[in-house]
Amino acid sequence: MIDFKPPVLEDIGWLRPILRKTGTIASEFTFGTLFIWKDTFATKIAKYNDFVFACVNKNAFSYKMPFGGGEITKDIIETLIHDAGEREVPFRMYGVSEDDKNRLEDMFPGRFDFVFDRSDSDYVYNAADLAALSGRKYHGKRNHAAQFRRKYDWEYEDLYDGNLDSCRVIAREWCKKHGCKDENGFESETCALRKALQNFQKLGLAGGLIKVDGQPAAFTIGEEINSGAYLIHFEKGLDGYDGIYAVINNEFVLRHLTGYKYINREEDLGLEGLRRSKLSYHPAFLIKKYSVYIKQSGCEHKND
Repeated sequence: MIDFKPPVLEDIGWLRPILRKTGTIASEFTFGTLFIWKDTFATKIAKYNDFVFACVNKNAFSYKMPFGGGEITKDIIETLIHDAGEREVPFRMYGVSEDDKNRLEDMFPGRFDFVFDRSDSDYVYNAADLAALSGRKYHGKRNHAAQFRRKYDWEYEDLYDGNLDSCRVIAREWCKKHGCKDENGFESETCALRKALQNFQKLGLAGGLIKVDGQPAAFTIGEEINSGAYLIHFEKGLDGYDGIYAVINNEFVLRHLTGYKYINREEDLGLEGLRRSKLSYHPAFLIKKYSVYIKQSGCEHKND
C-alpha cells in the first residue's frame, strides 16, 4: 500500500519545483492549493520512485494523475489501481486533464469511463485582457471600475504581515452576509483562507487590499503556478460598493501580473452566480477536467 501523508510546509522545498516543471497551469498544481485545502479534501501525497502521487478522500477516495517523473507508463497507473484494491475502494481519478484523458485511453483502450466535470474546470484568462479591460466585451467592467474609482475615497495596499488581519475582517463580514458553510455544513473556504493567512509568507503567497474611507473592503490572494501563469486563490469584497470586484481584480493584475501570460481564476463549483461572474471576464479557455473510473458493465457514473 502506498504510504500517503498530508503535505506539510517542509515539503515545499522539494515539491514546488516539481509542480512548476509539470507544464500544466491547472489550479491543483501549486503547493499552496495542496496545503491550504488539505483538511477540506483530506489531501495526501507520496513519493514513488521519480513520481509524485496525490490522493483526496472527501466524498470518495480518488487519485490525482501522477506527475514529476517523466513519461507516465501503464505500470505507474497499474500501481495506483493495485493500491485501490489493497484499500478495498473503487479505483477513481479526479481532475484529469483532456491530454491525460487521451493518454489513458491510448494506454488502456476501453478500460475506463471518463466523466466531464464542468464545475471543476478552471477558468483561464489572458493577463493582458484583465489588465487593459479593452474592447467592447469589457465595456461593463471598465464602467464599473471607473465608477468605483470616482465615487469612493479608496486606496490600494499590497498584502503583507501587517495588514493580513484586514482580510480576516472582510471574510468575517462577508460570511455574516452570505454564509460560509458548504453543502456538508463545513466552513471549507474559511478553513483554507485561515491556513493561507497563517502561512502567507512561508507559502510564497501575494495579494492586494482595497480600503474605502480607511476601512478594509476587498482583498485578493494568489500564488505563481510557473513563470507564465498565476493562480488566484481568494477574492472577497464587501457588499455596497459597486465595482469593487472589478477594481481589486484590475489593480492587482496591473501592479503584479502583467509579466504573466495567463491567470487561472479556478473553477465555478457549479454555482450559477459564480459561473456568470467568471464568464463575464471572458476566459481565454477552460481547463477541462474529468473523473476516471474503471468500466463496469451496467454501471453509470454521475458527476459528483
